[in-house]
Amino acid sequence: MESHKTREILENWFDAIGRGDGEAIISALSPSIVFELPRDKWNAVIGYLGTHIGRDAVAEAFRVRAQTTEVLAYELRELVVEGSTAYAQIYTKALHTRTRVPFEIEDSHRLEVDAQGRISRWKVYFDPNGEVAAFTADRDERLLDAIRSGDTDAVRSLLDVGADPDHRDPASGLTGLQTAAGLGNATIVRALIDAGGDVHSTDSRAGGTALHKAVQNGDLETVRVLVEAGTFVDVTTPTTGHTPLMDALWYKWPDVVEYLLSKDAGLGLSTHYGFSMREHFEYELNVNVRGKEQLLRAERLLKDRTERDQRRIDGQALMAAVTTGDTQAVRTLLAAGADVDARFPVVNGFNDDHTPLLVASRDGHTAIVRELLGAGAGVNATEPTFGAVPLHKAVYNGHADITGILVAAHGIDLDFQGATNGYTPLHDALWHGYEECAAILISAGARLDLTGHDGRTPRDIAVATFGPDHPLVTQLTPTG
Repeated sequence: MESHKTREILENWFDAIGRGDGEAIISALSPSIVFELPRDKWNAVIGYLGTHIGRDAVAEAFRVRAQTTEVLAYELRELVVEGSTAYAQIYTKALHTRTRVPFEIEDSHRLEVDAQGRISRWKVYFDPNGEVAAFTADRDERLLDAIRSGDTDAVRSLLDVGADPDHRDPASGLTGLQTAAGLGNATIVRALIDAGGDVHSTDSRAGGTALHKAVQNGDLETVRVLVEAGTFVDVTTPTTGHTPLMDALWYKWPDVVEYLLSKDAGLGLSTHYGFSMREHFEYELNVNVRGKEQLLRAERLLKDRTERDQRRIDGQALMAAVTTGDTQAVRTLLAAGADVDARFPVVNGFNDDHTPLLVASRDGHTAIVRELLGAGAGVNATEPTFGAVPLHKAVYNGHADITGILVAAHGIDLDFQGATNGYTPLHDALWHGYEECAAILISAGARLDLTGHDGRTPRDIAVATFGPDHPLVTQLTPTG
């Protein structure tokens, strides 16, 4: 086809698009038209993108576009024709019909006209970012709506286009994950966690976590999903001081109580209003006239757990020997096959979930440390309270002899940073003023450049503890 004829056809056709004349648009197409609008996971939110074959498919694409897009301006800015092939530059200003967010697009078109003067191939190239932004401007609010209505498919679709699982409802102060947890929807909770939802975040009013909300609802599977995702079982709210276990007792969910107890939820904690766990529970027994059966079942579970803890304590002969500093008993028990890394039960005490080596390093039992290491004790075992390793325990308490033994142990991590403050053992030694422990660590090759969560290096702490002229400060000052 001659170029001038192709130009005439396409100019008339683009004019029809600008006028929104659907009949003229479709009639100008070949019955076998192939219309390509590149589609991928990043722009899939724009529903009319993709490859459309045939007039009906193209008409459907235009129909979908009309539902979502209000065109404010449309302009053919350039048209280059070479025989039956043409290249066009189009400017469009529009807004999304739901979000009312405007956007602009300048796209390139490649078109082919067949011998009958119909458009047979049409491909569009454009940057979709502005349009995607308009289409997704309300995705976070829509995600909250989908969570509330339990629409799992909509939740997943919105997460796929970047909706924030931690978007916070300004009215309730809850994130999307906390909302789903409170509704007891384990499937949606799992989808939100998979999309990066933070199981540790708290609501902005009472400070409860998603686990608190799930426990209040009583859905055991939701509770299980959150615990398996790493939420803290004993996390407390800053307002009431309630742990999830306290809430499970309060809301009368014995199945949830049983599960949390199996995960070592603490029994020795207290509320912020002065009740211990047991006092809190006794209060519930007294004020509730209904649901007594559930409360009594929970009471039996608490009693069983208390008895189980005592049996576990009684079975910790090695830890008992370590605690009393009985080296011979430690040696005898290890020779008899005692578990060198057996952890103490969680009873809200000083040794909770500690290994014998952690306790011996903390309490200064040098000979026992040697025995435990000789039996293969984990030299980098952490405890849950501060996230410290045995080396932290030794230097924190100024045990230079144990520090020397530990730094020479096979596999020792000299630079382990504790979870509470990001301090290494070298930070701790300097913080508490134990020069000999610090010198041992420096000689062993401890890093001097690591910073704690407060941004301080070992040198910064040494200056604050000993003053800028102390010899240790010189050792910790980078050269060159």
